[in-house]
Amino acid sequence: MREVTRGRAWWCASTPTRSGENALNSARSTWRGVFLAVWLVCALIEGRASRPDEPSARDGLSGTTRPALLASPLAEHAAAAENRLLRIESGYDALLLRVHLIRAARASVEIQTFIWTNDECGRLLLWELIEAARRGVHVRILADQMFSEKDPAVMAFLATVHANFEVKHYRPAFSRIDPSLWQRLAAGALAFHSTNQRMHNKVMIVDGAVLVTGGRNVENTYFDHSTELNFRDRDVLATGPVVAAARKSFEEFWAFRHAVPSRELRDVAAEIVRGKFRRYDRREDWDFGGLFGELGREADDAALVRQRFAAPMRTVRRAEFVSDEPGKSRGWFGPLPRSTRELTAALEKSREQIVMQTPYLVLSPAARRLFAELHERRPKLHVRISSNSFASTDNLLAYSANYRLRGVYIEDLGFRVHEFKPRPAAWPALFRGHAAMEARAAPRLAQGAQKRAPFLCVHAKSLVVDDRVAFVGSYNLDPRSERLNTEAGLLVDDADFARGLRAEIERDLLPENSWVIARRDLPLGLDKLNGLIDGMISLTPFEIWPVRNTSSFDLRPGAEPVPPEHPEFHRRYIEVGSFPGTDGLLSQKEILTRLYKAVGAPLTPVI
Repeated sequence: MREVTRGRAWWCASTPTRSGENALNSARSTWRGVFLAVWLVCALIEGRASRPDEPSARDGLSGTTRPALLASPLAEHAAAAENRLLRIESGYDALLLRVHLIRAARASVEIQTFIWTNDECGRLLLWELIEAARRGVHVRILADQMFSEKDPAVMAFLATVHANFEVKHYRPAFSRIDPSLWQRLAAGALAFHSTNQRMHNKVMIVDGAVLVTGGRNVENTYFDHSTELNFRDRDVLATGPVVAAARKSFEEFWAFRHAVPSRELRDVAAEIVRGKFRRYDRREDWDFGGLFGELGREADDAALVRQRFAAPMRTVRRAEFVSDEPGKSRGWFGPLPRSTRELTAALEKSREQIVMQTPYLVLSPAARRLFAELHERRPKLHVRISSNSFASTDNLLAYSANYRLRGVYIEDLGFRVHEFKPRPAAWPALFRGHAAMEARAAPRLAQGAQKRAPFLCVHAKSLVVDDRVAFVGSYNLDPRSERLNTEAGLLVDDADFARGLRAEIERDLLPENSWVIARRDLPLGLDKLNGLIDGMISLTPFEIWPVRNTSSFDLRPGAEPVPPEHPEFHRRYIEVGSFPGTDGLLSQKEILTRLYKAVGAPLTPVI
């Protein structure tokens, strides 16, 4: 489960660590394996608002003035009639952009998120949003309840901080922000599908004119501010007509009957009635861990914002905001939800190549049939996928499902799968703040407060078809995104945008940044016998055959890379085993992966 800070005062000193994501899809900590039965029953039901005051002179966190959005360097794009886009790859830049936009807002800020964690980045954005509300901006936050902040006292403060500041929670169990274990169990038993159906959208809309959407939730891990796990993620900054579509979707979710205001949650309402909760009305009441001084100043630097965000934006031929309806489909056998339908249509039009990046590669039977049909109709179609390795994943269950299906991907569907290294050669470019986080991590490692030095984990969800169509959003390649979780993102028909995205993903595919999954060079035709046995066992819910035809491979020093089907592949690459990056011959993580692979087939639809 996500290690969301619980019961800790927000003003207490802390060090930025990995406190959570992808929740339903995230940090599956050890107890998730121990309590697997509870996880099955609950289907992951626990966790992974006066007159405006004029701003006064503040330090770098708040800025000295707030530029009106129309005076922002982004104003020329916000007023344009066509859609203009910019990919945001850097976690630091993603946080900087959000702070700038909140400060620039003059009418409204709407945010939709799957996770909002009580850590330094989460608190920074809340403080900036409260400041915006105080100067007259209407702030609305819609967060999925399952893995977001659960302290009723904190939510009581946010529910009463200002008339311009509103928070709603998607599908709270038993109308509580922090339901008990028994209430969660009861919710899962009485309404399995409804409890398991979550809002996975990540959207930020400012003044109805600027949109940010992609894969990032609100937590240190998404913004390069964690001393341990940091996500390799992606957003798109957008202006133009596409923003109106995103806002329409937000309004639909805001009006959804299962989007409940904080004040209406029983435990939060009780805190408000008691009136004993602490208030955080001054900047001094908030703990930012000694971070964000430079970022706060940069957010008000018009020249920097112009150079980093406004100037690189480009007009695209066509862009469409794709979002599921609130509640998604009504079950597993209903019509395909909109996000799945749109992405399926894009894939079916492929002719030459598909390049995808996903943190979790767990294809449903329907998805496997789709790719099998594409493979049969177009044998020369290349499908390349960037995903997490055993060493980089934050979701052991999802990786175990991927591991179980690996032979199907490589041998039957012809995928080229590349699994991301936790410390890739591109580390300095992908994680510009790594030196600062490594320095903060050093004493924690020495004290045993964390197990690993900072590392990267793929969390970007992106697709490129034939260098023409591209998608960036919240959609994972797994059954949850296909049928359960609501998803959102931008589907872009533009060759330049698609080629740029492909180049970014291809950097992660390079041998120095990823291991490649390929068939092992087994002697005496054992691969055929092994494949036959493994294929028969794969038809059952259990997979107990330990020998695999596929493994992870690393490029030999000085060798030139070739694809796995090349006759020179096994001479140029060295096999590094199924689980490169393990901390021992049979680490606890490896044992759990093999266990989940063996008995986890029934879990696949809800992973």
